[in-house]
Amino acid sequence: MSSFTLVSNKVNSLHGEIEVPGDKSISHRTVILSMLSEGQTVIENYLSSEDIFRTIEVSRILGADIHLKNEIMEVYGKGLGKLVDPKKILNFGNSGTSIRLFMGILAAQKFDSVLTGDRSLRKRPMERVAKPLRAMGANLETNNGNPPVKIKGTNKLNNLRYKLDIPSAQIKSAILLASLFTNGKTVIETDTDTRDHTEIMLKDFSSQIEVDEKTISIVGGELVSPEYIYVPGDLSSASFLILAGLISKDSELKIKNVGLNPTRMGFIEIMKLMNADIQINTDKTFNTNEKIGSIVVRSSNLKGIEVPKRLIASAIDEMPLVFIAAACAEGYTSIKNAKELRYKESDRIKAMVNNLTSLSIEINEYDDGARIKGGTIRGTNLDSFDDHRVAMACLLASCRSETPVTVKNCLNINTSFPTFKEIMNSIGMNIHEA
Repeated sequence: MSSFTLVSNKVNSLHGEIEVPGDKSISHRTVILSMLSEGQTVIENYLSSEDIFRTIEVSRILGADIHLKNEIMEVYGKGLGKLVDPKKILNFGNSGTSIRLFMGILAAQKFDSVLTGDRSLRKRPMERVAKPLRAMGANLETNNGNPPVKIKGTNKLNNLRYKLDIPSAQIKSAILLASLFTNGKTVIETDTDTRDHTEIMLKDFSSQIEVDEKTISIVGGELVSPEYIYVPGDLSSASFLILAGLISKDSELKIKNVGLNPTRMGFIEIMKLMNADIQINTDKTFNTNEKIGSIVVRSSNLKGIEVPKRLIASAIDEMPLVFIAAACAEGYTSIKNAKELRYKESDRIKAMVNNLTSLSIEINEYDDGARIKGGTIRGTNLDSFDDHRVAMACLLASCRSETPVTVKNCLNINTSFPTFKEIMNSIGMNIHEA
């Protein structure tokens, strides 16, 4: 099944009003915090993907009672002090978010646990999360920095003041989740904005958390379920539609009910700097502090730019799309300060350099990015490098190619955007199995 291949044919124009599946980052955190709170939480529009099902499975193993029906999930939480000894290895599949967030939770438990994943996840760095947790008193052991992660039970974690030296929402979230099990105040200092879904959702669950420009402080204690949560459409998934609309001729798309979290807007800001025609409308707010609205995108003549350092962290998951946008833009685009891309599901810098070269695009690789000259894309056979975002981004190259683009190893798309092919075809693309 890993050789599952998709072929994307030439695109004429794209049109439609669509919604994308629920936000992956928010779905993970909704399940986890519902598990850690007492009482029932009803979650609507969660993402039905392999990564989320891993979070659900582990939450069930730890004692949460979870029921799924259509797009509704009901979670009967355990509370902070009542998680169950798993007595088995916890397998997180391909989900880096799940394993890192659960490291924070399990580091605070009295029982031992072992966390692992698939071949790709077992290559991803875990010491970045283990380090601050050890500073809190956790007993964690990694496999030369990677999973499996072995955690010894503890009676108590300590509070700490920690400077976030790697701009990662997953590290920050692991510390915050571990801090829930402490008695005092933990403070995280950061100079770079990263996704703040955990902070927002902790507020929704009545946690004692305070956020200002440079610090986050949290006092441990019980969580109170808000009873109902609506998960907005995933902006990362919407970004594939955004780019397709920008680089296809005579196209206009409207994406509805999508999350507009300011810490996730980096890709859109980069596209606007590249001369993209994008309109943002904040439509409504459900019972959450997350912003929700619609995005209208129209065909645009993109221009090459130097991607600002300040936008890298908030666009890190969408950077494969920036590579494709640069290939379609006039002139040169320079991407730097993005070394974090080398530690994703694949080495995304290497993967995109190899694939753009195969597409006949001039590209020079840096240690922390690349310099790309826009040009004429020529369809060919590409590899996803077992990375869902690389696979989907490269399939969009057919929007500017006269000949088909074929990408092998696309089964991984199910981890984050299982309906990608169907949604893209609904607006005018022609993607099918080889």
